[in-house]
Amino acid sequence: MIVVVLGHRLESSQIHERLRARVNAGIRAFNATDASSLFFSGGQTNQHIDRTECGVMGEYAVRQGVDPDRIVLDPFAHDTIGNAYFTRVLCDNLGLDIDELSLVTDDFHAPRAKYAFDQCFGADVAVETTHAVETETDCDDSTCQQKLQRTRAFFESIPAGDIEAIRQRLHTHHDYYDFSGTVHPVSP
Repeated sequence: MIVVVLGHRLESSQIHERLRARVNAGIRAFNATDASSLFFSGGQTNQHIDRTECGVMGEYAVRQGVDPDRIVLDPFAHDTIGNAYFTRVLCDNLGLDIDELSLVTDDFHAPRAKYAFDQCFGADVAVETTHAVETETDCDDSTCQQKLQRTRAFFESIPAGDIEAIRQRLHTHHDYYDFSGTVHPVSP
């Protein structure tokens, strides 16, 4: 089992309240389970802040007493689909054979995030969101549903767990992940 905490756009170089709440929930989940690793997923999504979300989260977790050797950082993700994809690729690269994943994000974001992680990890990995943070939503029901539908459309016709097909779709159909002319940051 692993615990994965999803980032949130930084407002400064320091951890902000919403991100702190997610990390604290992730630390509680990590301490309450037999998780081997605590993943923090989030790249540099605010061009005005020269920090990655995962870096800020990881530093905060270490200050809270988490063993840095058990923390894995994903600095490549720029959205929910990227969180799921790059977490899967990092697990594969690290040789982690997991059967359960505890996903930590805001409660209103959890259904869409769970769907993306289910698609990237496939049926052999149970993705649970019981440690989602209860928050005031910044996403009304129709907006949340539209975002979920866009995520479902992205994965349409890709078999769950087919990480190579997902990589190809990211490259060809997603604004944040154009791998042309560069080496893919993490190899599947």
